[in-house]
Amino acid sequence: LGKWLAVAAVAMSIAILSVLSFLPARGLIRSEALQAMFRFGPTEGALFLLMLLPLAAAIAAVLMLAAIHGRSYKEAQARSTLMLFGFQLAPLVAIMDFTGEKPWHLWVPSLAQQTVMLRVLRGDALHWQHLTIPTLVSVTLAVVCLAVLARRMKALALK
Repeated sequence: LGKWLAVAAVAMSIAILSVLSFLPARGLIRSEALQAMFRFGPTEGALFLLMLLPLAAAIAAVLMLAAIHGRSYKEAQARSTLMLFGFQLAPLVAIMDFTGEKPWHLWVPSLAQQTVMLRVLRGDALHWQHLTIPTLVSVTLAVVCLAVLARRMKALALK
């Protein structure tokens, strides 16, 4: 749990710094037309963090679980890289599908966060499911991965 907390804290710190770095950007834009189009303030930042922090915790747990099944450092790194690649590819579904947002997008980690964050940036209405489903999926994924990880580590310790 301590190792996961350390990894999750780093991932969450990166998410926080990334989101906070957009807040002063509006003041750096010289064009009034571009400033009007750039809708990112404290409210949007808070909603982004609400989406990204549970995802960062879940990704940390998934990567640790993938790595522990490797027999060597290189194999663990390769497994983690493949898992991370999957998280990075998920949002491409929305980009490649021109029919628009689908309800199942909210159930896929990474794709759900992109879907909700795009809604926030467009100024579309957010309903309870836009915030709760991705968060619950991320939290559930983290808890399940941590439970499996704990069992695996306990089994390795007994050998």
